[in-house]
Amino acid sequence: MEGLVSLARRALALAVVAIGAYALYVFCVVPWRCNLLKKVRSQRTEMAFNKIGSPDGRIAARENVDALLACVRPECRDISLDMLLAANYRLLGQEEQAIRFYQHALLLDRRPEILLNLGMTEIAAGNRAAARAHLLEASLFNVYMVASIEDGAMRQEIVKQLLDIRPENADFIRYADSLSAP
Repeated sequence: MEGLVSLARRALALAVVAIGAYALYVFCVVPWRCNLLKKVRSQRTEMAFNKIGSPDGRIAARENVDALLACVRPECRDISLDMLLAANYRLLGQEEQAIRFYQHALLLDRRPEILLNLGMTEIAAGNRAAARAHLLEASLFNVYMVASIEDGAMRQEIVKQLLDIRPENADFIRYADSLSAP
């Protein structure tokens, strides 16, 4: 009987060690690897944007997406991952995929730059109504976002709506509208 109890204790200890090792891997090693990967892929995404429209830019974007998709797991998921994936999908002209990742980023945090990028991507996808709503929200958050709206007609619609909503800030809104995108 004593031998059976000793064997059960050893098996239990082995199971606890195995579970601990697995938890260490999943909650420490995998996120650490994904953070390193995001750092490298962030630099490569910037390089892809600098070569936008060229085969090199598209190849870099495709490689970035393929590498980053390995980190789309609950223990690694954060805004930077969603933003990187969305940016690379935009480079590839896959607006629907980009929209999906921007929308997930909004679930994690409502930042004006996420709303702006989502709105610009929705314009490219042909969904002007959704784009208008997101661009207006981004501009209400930070009026300087108006300067980054590349679509002239949409920019003027947003400025008009801002003036209707906040007439007391008309001078400030017109000033923000007069700026060019950074």
